[in-house]
Amino acid sequence: MNSVVNPYDSFDPHAYLNMYYSEIGTEGDGLLRFLVDVFVDLNDGITVLEFGGGPTIIGMIAAARRASEIHYADYLPANRDVVQDWLSGNEDAFDWNPFIQRTLQYEDKSPLSDAAVSARAQQIRNAVTRVLACDIFQTPPVHTDQLYDVVTAHYCLDAVTESKEAWYENILKMKRLLKLGGTLVISSLQEARFSNLGGNKFLNVFLQENDVSAYLERAGFLPEHIRVKSAPADHAQR
Repeated sequence: MNSVVNPYDSFDPHAYLNMYYSEIGTEGDGLLRFLVDVFVDLNDGITVLEFGGGPTIIGMIAAARRASEIHYADYLPANRDVVQDWLSGNEDAFDWNPFIQRTLQYEDKSPLSDAAVSARAQQIRNAVTRVLACDIFQTPPVHTDQLYDVVTAHYCLDAVTESKEAWYENILKMKRLLKLGGTLVISSLQEARFSNLGGNKFLNVFLQENDVSAYLERAGFLPEHIRVKSAPADHAQR
């Protein structure tokens, strides 16, 4: 009898956070800057779905500036628990203050004080009204009765397949969760075939920068509305 092992069954969110978010690397910094640039152009009062957020809040820091409501979704219960700990104000939760501070710097908030960081943290907590389970292999990938102004999906649509066609289908699933005229924000590893954590290799579709715009156009997004930014990699084992 053949058995299939899902490496995410042994995924350790705390090891992941320590490896990738113990400091603000070039990838994280690039993502924070890009998200500030995206959300500064959007209206107040928007609804946001953070799909496949992992054990992080990084995708919601800039979003909270504009959002009246954020729904966070992830496949793994352990990831949802880690985020829920932070949302609940647990003192032992991961410290996201450096990432909040960097975001505020890019938003040109001055004076930049501890109070400003605490205020944004509370703004995020107030905005996140639902913590949901999701599964990109299901249709629909998340059970929700609404469409969103913005759907974000960071380092997840590409991290569950080695096939560009499957990655494209994942993009289409995200598009179906958008309101007409809504905004899709995705982040993917560039030219990576896997990511490495704790001795486990997690597969990743091999993408080049031009693949992103090409497949977004194929999915029906207008070329003049597509923005693609790259950041230098800070983890070589891929």
